[in-house]
This record gives sequence, structure tokens and C-alpha cells, in this order.
Amino acid sequence: MNSRESYLQQEIDWIENSGEMPEVAFYEAFYYLTEKEEGPKLILTLSDIKRMEDAAIDRFKTIILRDLKFANTRSSIFRGLKRAIINYNRLKKYQKKKNRIDSGMKKETGHYLKEYIRCECEDISDRRHYRTINCTREELEHFADELGVNIAPEYNDICFKHIPLTFDEVYRTTLLSERDDYPYKFIYDRKDYCEIVIFNEKKQKFYISLKIFCEKNDSDRKNMRLKTDAIYRSLSKSIPPWEVL
Repeated sequence: MNSRESYLQQEIDWIENSGEMPEVAFYEAFYYLTEKEEGPKLILTLSDIKRMEDAAIDRFKTIILRDLKFANTRSSIFRGLKRAIINYNRLKKYQKKKNRIDSGMKKETGHYLKEYIRCECEDISDRRHYRTINCTREELEHFADELGVNIAPEYNDICFKHIPLTFDEVYRTTLLSERDDYPYKFIYDRKDYCEIVIFNEKKQKFYISLKIFCEKNDSDRKNMRLKTDAIYRSLSKSIPPWEVL
């Protein structure tokens, strides 16, 4: 690989593994390769630029599908359905600006969304008192319409009958729930927030707890208590047989 190709491929790899703003990564890479004082000062061909655009589009696809894969609700990489909708709209805008056409992303996104809704409804019906869908019903319906996905009304009713959690709350709740070696649960009311903890047989706390915060007004405090109750009831654990201080 020659020096020019090495520089280009390095930036393409960086774009494909960049964060939540692929379009920004594209322009930063373009600037570095062509104008930055410390850069290689390359003259990019249309083919070079297309490869960089492809990398940005691939990164968009990765983060969109990441948040539409239901299994990822158990992972710290999960950012929620609302973020997927935002990133999908940003991808469309980027593709339009670059005069690029959709190469099957709409169909693939629709498939992932249908599967997410199916898994969400099964999970709620089975044991959950909160929802992982953090967008509004209207946002979800608009997204589904745009993708050509038909969500049955009863599925929507199931999805939105419970209080939503943030993506971080979803991850931490799942983490607490899946620790079978910590079979006891307890709530601490800390006034400005509630804290849910789990204990093992030795009365030791799990090193990660879940804090649900509120602001000063009554509606936020009510929302905090609703979230806390929903999460607590969803944890299939027992009340400690000893007095918790």
C-alpha cells in the first residue's frame, strides 16, 4: 500500500468507527487529508470522496441498527429508539446532500423496527412494568409509516401503557435484574432521588445501583416515583429477610 492510499484508508477506517456524528467525521477527515497544515495535502478524486462518503453512510447504518436491535438493551452501547429515529433522519439528509440513493437501508431498518416492537411487547407481557421505547407514540408511528411498517394498534397499546425509561436506566435495570447471585432488592428514598439496590446472601450490595433523579417540582417527583415503582416491580427478586438500614 502506498503512502497516499495509507493516509486515505486510515481516515476511512476512522470514519467507519467514529462516534455519533458520522457526517462530522467525514468533513474532519476531508479537511485533514486536503487542507490541514499537518496533513498529507492530498488531491482527492471523486472515487476517493465516494469511499469516504460510503464510510460515513456505513457508520450511520451501524448506529441506527445498533439502537433497533432489541438485544442491545442489555448493553451499555444502547442509546434507544429515539436516537435511532434522529440518526435515520440525519442519514437521509446526508444522502440527499451527497446525491446518494438508499441502497436497501429503508427495508432493513423497517425489519429491525418490526422485530424490536415484537420483542418489546413480549417482554412487557411477560414480566415488565416499564417500556424501553423512549420516543413518543406519534414519533414511533411517523417513523413506522416512513419505513412502510405496519404496527398493529394492540402492539402500540402494549408499548405505551407503561412509563418510559432512559436508555441508561434500561441498561442498569437489566443489569440488576440478570444478577441471579444478588437475589434481594431494596429502595432507598434519598429525597432528591430514589436508589434501587440489590443484595446477595451476605448482605453485600451489588457495586452498581440505579438512581432515579427528579427536579424540584411535584410532577418530576411523581414521575420519579412512578419510574422507581415500575423498575422495582419488574425486578424478579425478593425483599431482604433482614432489616436494611
